[in-house]
Amino acid sequence: MKHNFKLIALSLIALILASCAGKPTYTPEGVSEAEALYITKQYAESAVAFNQQASAATSVREQKLLLLRAVIAYIKAGQLTQALQLFDSITINENDIKQRNLARLTRAHFALAERNAEEVLAQLEHSLTLDSAPILLADFHELRAAAFTMQGDRITTAEEYIKQGRYLKRDESILESQQLIWQSLALLTERSLQQMQPAKAPDILSGWMELVRISKKYQLNPVLLRASINNWQRRYSNHPVHPSLLEGLRNRKQEDVTLPKKIALLLPLSGRFANPAKAIRDGLLASYYARKDKSEINVRIYDTQGDPEKIEEIYEKAVSDGAQFIIGPLNKESISKLAEQSDLSVPTLALNYIDPETSIPQELYQFGLSPEEEAIQVAERTWLDGHVNAAVLTPIGPWGDRVYNAFRERWEQIGGRVVEQQSYNSSKNDFSLPIRQLLNIDESKLRYRQLSRLLKTKLKYTTYRRQDIDFIFIAAYPRQARQIRPQLNFFHALKVPVYATSHIFTGNLNPTRDRLMNGIRFGDMPWVLSETTPHRGLRNEIDKLISKAGTKHQRLYAMGVDAFNIIAALNTLKTYPYERYQGETGSLSLDEKQRVKRQLSWVHFRSGRPMLLDQTSQ
Repeated sequence: MKHNFKLIALSLIALILASCAGKPTYTPEGVSEAEALYITKQYAESAVAFNQQASAATSVREQKLLLLRAVIAYIKAGQLTQALQLFDSITINENDIKQRNLARLTRAHFALAERNAEEVLAQLEHSLTLDSAPILLADFHELRAAAFTMQGDRITTAEEYIKQGRYLKRDESILESQQLIWQSLALLTERSLQQMQPAKAPDILSGWMELVRISKKYQLNPVLLRASINNWQRRYSNHPVHPSLLEGLRNRKQEDVTLPKKIALLLPLSGRFANPAKAIRDGLLASYYARKDKSEINVRIYDTQGDPEKIEEIYEKAVSDGAQFIIGPLNKESISKLAEQSDLSVPTLALNYIDPETSIPQELYQFGLSPEEEAIQVAERTWLDGHVNAAVLTPIGPWGDRVYNAFRERWEQIGGRVVEQQSYNSSKNDFSLPIRQLLNIDESKLRYRQLSRLLKTKLKYTTYRRQDIDFIFIAAYPRQARQIRPQLNFFHALKVPVYATSHIFTGNLNPTRDRLMNGIRFGDMPWVLSETTPHRGLRNEIDKLISKAGTKHQRLYAMGVDAFNIIAALNTLKTYPYERYQGETGSLSLDEKQRVKRQLSWVHFRSGRPMLLDQTSQ
């Protein structure tokens, strides 16, 4: 009885808050206001409404079911404290199948909030009963999809979203779910999609995989794309794909993917950035000469000399010379100068990123290989891997500060915590002091000495590291990383996952030396990983022709390749945000700020060689 009074008290509190609840924009027949709010993702208001319904329930059983729904809504609203308090107040009758299933679903939501994919799947190992509410069945498969996403299993993720679609009634929800299917499969290469297709028509998953593969293969050829889509639809006539997705593929126009006839390349070919600029230039020209229609396209190169004060003059010169598209400039100051203009004369792909808060002209796109962008990807990858507490080791100086600040900002934004950060002197070989401080080894020794003095006796002692670290993120180049990894092992961090940016890998295989970095996980571009992965791209065609600059600065060379090739895909990526372009620097997409985002391939060192973590990524 006491427990029931507690439930009613919580419900009465919710009644007081009910006046704050917004009205749903979608209330189909037979669906309560609380459910309608939940369906339209007004989770905080939905939680209050479910509480309100619970207070009016005619039975304790019904009250518990509604309160469990309120708990889930609180979790999805990010109000975990309220969710936990309410959940702890509910006594679940495990003999009641509806209570038991809803409790499992609730625990899975808690597990997902804690980034624990294994626990999500453990709670949802058995399906809900088919007489469960459609919204709960949809939630079941959405949770499983999120867990498989965290585990890097893109095909099973797509399968779960396909199953979720059976229980969605709202058109916007169906389209959103299908775009998530597309995004998951679009991260696979065309080759992987073809090889891993599980069955033939009319299998739904196979239909999705083939559709995504077709869109990749003919992304820049609307005529063949349209013909292939029509052929696909004849074979998959009952496929549940949303009509707008098919129309989006059919309606693509040749003029949207045709390369401009005159392209200007603005690079600092003299001055301190000359060598990196030459690598970009050589990669771009290699891509240009690999085209069959190169005689129809003219590329004119301008030396910006790295001077921001001259960029506007050089830019206007390129335009007056007839440029229909401009690639460059490279340095941030010059890009900022162009961004100050309210309008640019022609579409422009800058080769670096400026402050994302800066307002930019409609015709300005940004593409680069910044360490900050890689640090952000490390944060997002480790979050998907289920980690929460990070320890960070970065070099002293501006580069280390930039990497750390970018990582920390994104990490805390998505819910992670940096429990410790230390800096090291990159010119040294011994990094034991900052590593000891990172792992609190010195505090462990201090406690031992204090206890020995207090007891006036010599004690047996084993050094311990701090136990609140889920992973370590290091910013380092190969020479430093080859020293840091063994020293982390020495100080009892052998089993702690270590992540890094691509800077730890030279790009050239050297198993003897790189064996010292075994276990470190990092993201890198397909171009660099081509020797150890099944990637098949332009590199195989032009390997013997790569210039000296391209060999030394191979990531910049690959950037030049993609800077040229992505021009034809920009309109598509801008119009369809769920689309990707498979480039040499990664799987490329465009965000709302018109910044090209790279999805890297994730690898780890094993026997001194980078080996894929996600086998489906190539």
